[in-house]
Amino acid sequence: MNFKRITLIGLKEFQDHVTSRRFLALLFLMLTIAGIYVFKDIVSYFEDIEKYSSVGYSLFGMPRAMNIFSGIMLGIAGSSIFGSIIAVVLGFDLITKERETGSMKAMLSVPVYRDEIINGKALGGIIAIIFAVTVVFMLTLGLLLLYGIVPGLDELVFIFAFWLVTILYLTGIFVMSVMVSSFSSTSGMSFIYSLLLLLILTSVIYSTGSFAVDVITGPRPSINIENMDALEISEFYEQSNTYYQKQMELTNLVFYVSYDTNYRKLSTALTEPKRYIQNQANGQNNPDFEPDILDMLGRVWGNILFLIAYPVVFFGIAYVRFMRMDLR
Repeated sequence: MNFKRITLIGLKEFQDHVTSRRFLALLFLMLTIAGIYVFKDIVSYFEDIEKYSSVGYSLFGMPRAMNIFSGIMLGIAGSSIFGSIIAVVLGFDLITKERETGSMKAMLSVPVYRDEIINGKALGGIIAIIFAVTVVFMLTLGLLLLYGIVPGLDELVFIFAFWLVTILYLTGIFVMSVMVSSFSSTSGMSFIYSLLLLLILTSVIYSTGSFAVDVITGPRPSINIENMDALEISEFYEQSNTYYQKQMELTNLVFYVSYDTNYRKLSTALTEPKRYIQNQANGQNNPDFEPDILDMLGRVWGNILFLIAYPVVFFGIAYVRFMRMDLR
């Protein structure tokens, strides 16, 4: 394996991506939709600042600049799918296109190995994702400065972590589409299969998982206090705690496995940490507590591991498939 050749292939792929019309069109749509959500959050930020100044108290503390970046999450993995689609578009024909045009055989006729090709192509797509996400974040930061909203140093650390998580999320979808491309015979079928798998990893897993949690946990414990003594009431509360604990554990597992839900949970933790802690504590948390980045990462390390696991598994499958592929 020659890292210089991998880098050259990656830069060539990156250049092809950022100069393609479909990439630029989807990037424009993603910027537009994310920008709409960011503008809404900016308006909400000033309204919350005004309320906080008049009342002097808020359940989630004083509004902060990093809260506005939650609009990016809504533009990428919320009601909009253009953030996810741009990652699919980068990878769905990464292998099928080369096979259809016959350029794969030409590439292998020169002194370059298969592993260098797959690694270089993946590198080029990841660089394109970093480029797209960086553009979105820089424009958002520019809007904040334009409105006189200056994030503090601690907020910039949270924003940087959110930037990395967003890149990781889109990289997972990109690598998934590369994996599908390695198994597909045509680019058209690869695109359809990639969208179907994306739908399964997001909506289907979440809906099915939520239904499974309700079936496994069963009906909630009920009580009639008038006909129960103190011992029975104590036993009821113990059963209720066990029930809700089990339900929470199973629900968190669904959140881990559901790819976009996992990303949204991480996004909330990094852009609105006090809201995240308050929701996790069911409102029983100290509103004056200011979490730092290490504290929040410690709370969501499981989500981060699952977000890393997806692209690693997908690329491993794509790598093995490509190395064994018959290109004749």
